[in-house]
Amino acid sequence: MKILHVNDTYDHRGGVQQYLVAVAGLLASGGHSNAIAYHQQSAHTVQDGPWPAYHVEGGDEAMLVRRLQDAIAQEQPDVAYIHHVASSTLVAAVADVLPAVAYVHGFTAVCPGLAKYFRRGDQVCGRPFGWGCVPMHYLRRCSSARRPSTLARLMQSTEALRQAFLQLPRVLVGSRYMADLLAQNSFSPEKITILPPHFLQNDIQLNYCPPEEPNSILYAGRLEVEKGVPYLLQALSLLPDHVRLVVAGDGTLRSQYERLSAELGLADRTEFLGWIDAEEMEHCYQRCALLVMPSICPESFGKAGVEAMAHGRPVVAFAVGGIPDWVEESVTGLLAKPTDSTHLATKIRTLLEDPARQQIMGLTGQHAVVERYGAKRHLSTLEAIFNDVIVEIK
Repeated sequence: MKILHVNDTYDHRGGVQQYLVAVAGLLASGGHSNAIAYHQQSAHTVQDGPWPAYHVEGGDEAMLVRRLQDAIAQEQPDVAYIHHVASSTLVAAVADVLPAVAYVHGFTAVCPGLAKYFRRGDQVCGRPFGWGCVPMHYLRRCSSARRPSTLARLMQSTEALRQAFLQLPRVLVGSRYMADLLAQNSFSPEKITILPPHFLQNDIQLNYCPPEEPNSILYAGRLEVEKGVPYLLQALSLLPDHVRLVVAGDGTLRSQYERLSAELGLADRTEFLGWIDAEEMEHCYQRCALLVMPSICPESFGKAGVEAMAHGRPVVAFAVGGIPDWVEESVTGLLAKPTDSTHLATKIRTLLEDPARQQIMGLTGQHAVVERYGAKRHLSTLEAIFNDVIVEIK
């Protein structure tokens, strides 16, 4: 079959984009063909990629729809696979002419603040989307909108996207947390399938290699408020002076976090690498004893942690969102109380002081990844879902 992938962007920066490229390759390996329709262009947009790609941007909604229709007419796909799309118009236009499946990677259809998080009080939001979100914006600062008119637009766009996704025959999510969240927001549980957005692209060696730097810990991800890096820096300040932190990633708050590191007296114990390629990331896993995920907003899945497990590294994380789906406490890693730097430091220290336990957890994690995230399983699940939707619609 031919699959039209629809996403806001087409590049390699970010988990959704990396999944799109990886899953298109997986589908191609199964004898299927792909085409890409993307909404926004940037300096990082893939050029001369392996599949036909269409930039479906328009000055107005009518132009956007026409360009999408042109791409569909050119490619004649059998099914659409919608990834991260913020435009309800684009989602509806796809579903009007094609059997469509959406992967709900984030919160754009259920949260105007996009994070399910109260910035005032540092707490996860457990409320369903609705007009009750409006007072929470002012009381708990759960969105960045400053003007009532901006908040109103956010509410309207969130509801429009929710309604567009509700019309689709099937939606995929990465964790039980996301499945429960969609059900809380009126999605039919029968239409929801849990399929983690990660699979092994290469075979892994089931053997444990001790870290090159036994006292180094790793953070891999964006440097944004929802990722909780300040809590990790606070935890580092509570650990012995020989413990070092390697930060692989970049974001709008990098300079702020570098300043915080210096203020806490951690400048010589913290290494900010910025964005790094896959080869450099491999070296980070070889260097460090464990990965820390201090996310304070609920992760829909948490791909970085599963990648660390595939490399035989245990994970210490705050227990938020979909993370407990794959961090099994005291088996593949350790879970700390959200936003509690002292508890996080205790969990990190526990593992760093016990290399034998690191090895056991590392090997257990590798076996869990092979069992749960095999490429063949991912491919067969997608094929079955696509075929079911094609039959249902036709």
